[in-house]
Amino acid sequence: MTDGPDARPTHTDGSADSPDAGDSAVDLLGIDAALPCGRDPQPLLEQVTEHGAVALDDHQRGCLHCQAALAEFDRLWAPMRSVAADRPQAPPGVLDSVLMSIRGVSEDAEFARIDEGYGHTRISGRVVAAIARHHAARVAGVRGALGKLDRAGHRRGAPDPDFPETSVHSAQPSDMARGPQASAGVAGTSTAIEIVLAADYGRDLQALADQVRAAVVAGVRANTGLEPVSVSVVIDEVLLPREASGEPAHSNGA
Repeated sequence: MTDGPDARPTHTDGSADSPDAGDSAVDLLGIDAALPCGRDPQPLLEQVTEHGAVALDDHQRGCLHCQAALAEFDRLWAPMRSVAADRPQAPPGVLDSVLMSIRGVSEDAEFARIDEGYGHTRISGRVVAAIARHHAARVAGVRGALGKLDRAGHRRGAPDPDFPETSVHSAQPSDMARGPQASAGVAGTSTAIEIVLAADYGRDLQALADQVRAAVVAGVRANTGLEPVSVSVVIDEVLLPREASGEPAHSNGA
């Protein structure tokens, strides 16, 4: 007999009743942890079990940590979803295994984790961001972001007369040397990434964003083994070319 308020009924052979597939995952998770953004992972798991990982609220739409956690919880919960479709009770151990995996992800929220036969590998979100930034910078037409937009796409601070609201200005030597910015949220084997960059004037911006996204996905997969579940590309500025004399070119062609 197992003691404690959360103990499940046991049979004479000592085996515990298998939890119903419809039991509240929030009640069964039983952890005291938070994501790096401060969100409690338990409501995120409830969101996944009831609605899937696609019904994002306003915070989640802008939060890489929540996006990564939701995708990872959804992946880990898939066996329970399959069970619920076929029968009212999960086979012994299935729910416990799923919840154990989700607890591990929730309690190590600063790191991605890949389990191997002889141990596991933990990779921080900073490492993923650095790798994403490297691969984005290798795409032709990508320049360094000026960092003047917040995550919602609104310009920060007072207007700068040197950088008008058109977000088009003449490239400076420092723009050519500076790479794009990147940030990443991680959870288990999932990662959500955001790239902020400036683009060369005249580029097809949608095509450029697609190229950046493809390069980042391929690079992060190859270098880390993680799955990028979301790669957002923010084009912060468009840079006009500089003339050979070093004088900035003019957007009106003069």
